[in-house]
Amino acid sequence: MEWDRLKTFYYVAKAGSFTKASEFLNISQSAISRSVATLEDRLGARLFERFARGVVLTQQGEIMFESVQKMFEEATRAEMLVKEESEEPQGPLWIATTMTNASVWLMNYIPSFLKKYPKIRLTIIGSDEALDLRTREADVAIRPFIQDQAHLIQKYIYTFHLVLYASKEYLEEFGTPKKAADLDKHRLIVFGNVSAHPYSDINWPLRVGAESGRVREPFMCINTTAGIFQAAEAGLGITSIPEEYPGIEGSNLVRVLPKLDPVELPLYYVYPERLKNSKRVIALGEHLEEVLTLKKEK
Repeated sequence: MEWDRLKTFYYVAKAGSFTKASEFLNISQSAISRSVATLEDRLGARLFERFARGVVLTQQGEIMFESVQKMFEEATRAEMLVKEESEEPQGPLWIATTMTNASVWLMNYIPSFLKKYPKIRLTIIGSDEALDLRTREADVAIRPFIQDQAHLIQKYIYTFHLVLYASKEYLEEFGTPKKAADLDKHRLIVFGNVSAHPYSDINWPLRVGAESGRVREPFMCINTTAGIFQAAEAGLGITSIPEEYPGIEGSNLVRVLPKLDPVELPLYYVYPERLKNSKRVIALGEHLEEVLTLKKEK
């Protein structure tokens, strides 16, 4: 049985869709469909139930998926052991982090890392949904602490502090809130699609200072911090942004309710136990620890 067909089957099962698997593997959807059909013919069993919006594993497919997943884990472990024989850290390193971290924060520290280790080839995956580190959908993650995952090593690296901001123009037009309860009368810009966001309290402005059990209605929802930042700069409302956000000091945004305690968002450097001796994983972790320690000291 060909490994490539098993690999294709695995990613279709993980994605729940031929289309999503096609995008991830960079293979045409028709090729993926043919590969799965051939595998099903050879097994004499139907592995997926096809629906308009995706696929679902059959009972036989569930059995197959469990076996293939174990094969992936062992193959990944063997691949890493072989590649780590080199003295100098080199080769591919896949990093999973949130969309905001990938697009705004992490790139401040990647150029200096690659200058140190030019033979490492990075792939950075920005997604607010968790990826499976056991099967090398990513090698490391930079995310909030992941509960109930004993097979993961999780090292604290940094904390963002969410505070409220609004533009001077907005405050001139709508007034400046004096206490948290005053947010009832203001336009609030928050994250959209929070069910996928790794921080459960990311939309805290909708609740802070509100009557018990009440959630304010947002004026606007955007699912990226960059979009929220731009909307606030455009004078569209009050929003929550990390005070460490690049460019905040040079913007037209003003801190709102400065006596309100910030909401802390701790970040962890996360990787599987089996990669604890990986030179690439260790190198990136040590680099982030070094540059972030210097940042805290400034």
